[in-house]
Amino acid sequence: MSAQLPIIVVGAGTAGCTVVSHLANNTDHPILVVEPGRYGNDDDPQFLNFSDSGLLVTTQDGYVQARAMGGGSAVNGMLLTGDEPEHLHGLTRMARTSDVGVVGHELLALGGRLSRLWWNGGRWNPGRAVRHLIEENRVSWLPRSVTELLLDGDRVIGVDCSEEPLRAAAVVLCAGAISSPGILLASGAEKLNPMIGVGVQNHPTITAQFSLGAHLPARFDTAVVREWSTSAGGQMLNVGYERAAKNLDGIGALSVSLMNPISRGRVEISSNHMPRADFQYLAADEDLFNMVQGVRDLIRLLVDGKFTDDPKSITVGGRSLVNVSAWDDDDMREWLRRSVRGVSHAASSCAQAVDSAGRVLGLENCWIADASVLAHVPTETPAAPVTMEALRIARNIGESLS
Repeated sequence: MSAQLPIIVVGAGTAGCTVVSHLANNTDHPILVVEPGRYGNDDDPQFLNFSDSGLLVTTQDGYVQARAMGGGSAVNGMLLTGDEPEHLHGLTRMARTSDVGVVGHELLALGGRLSRLWWNGGRWNPGRAVRHLIEENRVSWLPRSVTELLLDGDRVIGVDCSEEPLRAAAVVLCAGAISSPGILLASGAEKLNPMIGVGVQNHPTITAQFSLGAHLPARFDTAVVREWSTSAGGQMLNVGYERAAKNLDGIGALSVSLMNPISRGRVEISSNHMPRADFQYLAADEDLFNMVQGVRDLIRLLVDGKFTDDPKSITVGGRSLVNVSAWDDDDMREWLRRSVRGVSHAASSCAQAVDSAGRVLGLENCWIADASVLAHVPTETPAAPVTMEALRIARNIGESLS
């Protein structure tokens, strides 16, 4: 293997930046990161201010993901509902009551808790380290999108960026649980590995909105969560939002998500050659049962709480609170099948397509090191599990190529 050929890392999100940083400091290979997103100002605690910055993109099927150096960790809500990764100690802090507004205080009164935040005087952004490596000429950056892999039989020899071929010593896919399998499928790799794209999951979610009237924005758009379990063991998460969008300071939101779903779908290539995820939300009866209980509890919070002085303003999943409250379980199930949405937590689309080291089965010189390889969608917000898995796989790659 020629030492002159670079290791190409596709995608510089949370996972990709972790991989790039490790490899740049632990191998002698040149590193090329291919990432179309730019590096943005990440010192704003109100993540919804990024909504019109161009750092977030929405796919045709409504899935929202970051397109930025640092990925979702650079622009998302910063909630860390799981444990802080050991190698990132000191980069987070617990929210304080002074950080939250009307919605957060009300959710606290209803059994919520202050969340840990990826914030300690500044947003945690793994893209910062990569930017420094680029400035030091230790890593190269190409602001392009990879369309497919270059294959020589079952050997990956590079990537194609809109008909610009780039040769590589190895390729590490870190483009996310939809785009990474999408690149493999666009390359025809499913002929060598039929499990590519199989098993994708996300957290099914329903969101309520309500009028807040005139109020001062909180420091953080969201900093309070509530965790609870259904009678069937569904792990549910409520998240309070101090505003529904950047320019909607007078509209608050409260969501409920199922954090341990069973249902799985797959990633496919659409007719216009773009990857799309068919998540098959609530295909499992257990998930549907848990989401019915989740919405019933959400209604209770909205009725018992003091989120708004205008109860008529409350909508649940786009329907009036009065209508949703009146439905029996059959009506609720039918509505949920049509109305449930996901959040930007897609995972597990290639868990069965890689070995324990992250190598894509059936291919040489190709690894995946993002949320695609997680065995299931995490039961917490995924940045921490993704970071830890990316670092583990980066170490495997470094040992393989040393």
